[in-house]
Amino acid sequence: MNRSAPTLALMLFLAACSGGGGGGVVSPTPSPTPSPTATGQVTIKITPAAAQVAANGNQQFACAVTGDIDTRCGWSVQEANGGSVSIAGLYVAPEMAGTYHVIAKSLADPSKTATATVAVTLPGVARPWVTAYYLGYFWDNMYPPEKVDMTALTHFVFGRVAPGGGTLHGAPGAVVEGAGTAHEAKLSPDGVRSVEDYLVKRTHDAGRKALLMLGGAADGDGFLLSTSDAVRPVFVRNIADYMVAHDYDGLDLDWEDKFEGSDDITPHVSGDEAKRRVFALIADLRAEFAKRPRYQGAGKAALLTLPGYTVSINDLEPGGKVPQWQADLANAVDQYNMMSYGIGTTWSGNGWLSWFSSPIFGATGKTPRDLASSVEAYAKTGVPRSKIGIGIGFYGIYFGPGVTGPRQDTEANRIFEVDDVALRYSELVRMGYLTNGTYHWDAEAQVGYRSYAGGGYTPAGSGRNKAGFLSFENEQSIAAKAAWVREAGLGGTILWAINYDYLPNGTSPLLGAVKKEFAPVAP
Repeated sequence: MNRSAPTLALMLFLAACSGGGGGGVVSPTPSPTPSPTATGQVTIKITPAAAQVAANGNQQFACAVTGDIDTRCGWSVQEANGGSVSIAGLYVAPEMAGTYHVIAKSLADPSKTATATVAVTLPGVARPWVTAYYLGYFWDNMYPPEKVDMTALTHFVFGRVAPGGGTLHGAPGAVVEGAGTAHEAKLSPDGVRSVEDYLVKRTHDAGRKALLMLGGAADGDGFLLSTSDAVRPVFVRNIADYMVAHDYDGLDLDWEDKFEGSDDITPHVSGDEAKRRVFALIADLRAEFAKRPRYQGAGKAALLTLPGYTVSINDLEPGGKVPQWQADLANAVDQYNMMSYGIGTTWSGNGWLSWFSSPIFGATGKTPRDLASSVEAYAKTGVPRSKIGIGIGFYGIYFGPGVTGPRQDTEANRIFEVDDVALRYSELVRMGYLTNGTYHWDAEAQVGYRSYAGGGYTPAGSGRNKAGFLSFENEQSIAAKAAWVREAGLGGTILWAINYDYLPNGTSPLLGAVKKEFAPVAP
């Protein structure tokens, strides 16, 4: 059963990776951009100049042309069987290992070219990425910054900043701080840095990559306002300035909604224009990063990740594919991570049966989302599996007492709790959700759950709605996901959010399970 448009819009609005907090606006005064003039001395540069790519993997290249008004580039691969490169500079490696060459040619002066060397390697026994969100606005009451186990991660994402004109207000084109006091100097455990800068340094000290979360649920209008052709150059410079100032290795672009356009801003933005703007933003960010010394040199190119969505098997294109623009968006970034937790895969009413947060298998017409079918749909539309990550939510969701397990009718259900903060794992432990009811393992979906018979469960004195069926992650489901990620050849996983897992005794059970199960394995 297809969701109605209003229901789907609400689902996307509530999708995890929500932002919060407050803060000031970072908005350097823009300076006019001089118009280039032809000089006859055309030069061209390709970034990165060297890259290592897994077989069938991909690498985004950027070119910079100076000396002519026309700064466009043409792209090609020197070797006949050396892979392919798109008009936007996205290189897709061949199946065979070897050394290949990507060539950028100035369209203004075709005699001017630049070449990048690409070493294509066969896939080994590598660690999948673990890209984990830390919500800076909770730094002083959830997971102290000095306790974060950076060795459990590959990529640390600090949340967050937002585009001006979005949920945190500010002028379009600004980068608005959204992590409250985490941005303030001298509040970190070292007494010198901000919590933000302290965590970035801890990430680097552990040999991991630090990413900046930009945006979040309901920031679509802010992105649209900040990416008009008139404003986008300032926005891109402000983003790069912020990243360099805080020593980030990359950007997590959380543009999650309003791809269908918006009537809530003036002038109206159509769906086609919204999609054009997100691709223009990505291209301009790549080009701007390539100009910055911080992101030049081997292994220093800025990473770009983006959280996307699972897809309903009821809404696929012919051939079981996703809409082409969604595949193109996934291919335009370095990691495309599906927000499969919570309402990213389940719903109540509107034709749905009760279902799980982030199930691997089991999608049907009335439980239409799971990881396997979504990955397959993206893969059929040309997205390498190695570029796709799946979601693990460190929180639960529950249905009311009339629903006591999966695959039950939800039309009469009036309780559907999906608040990630209220139902974070540490709260599930503290309020007895995980010690009451009966634990079950669903062998098909590869997810555990608790059932509360006899009228449901609610913590004494909490005033909360009663729970009948609670879906949540635990050590067993994390082990299943890690095994499947490797088996399916996927890139890795995202965690939302590691603040939610920290218990008063100083342990982090879910993060500990991720660290164990996603660690490199012996060949």
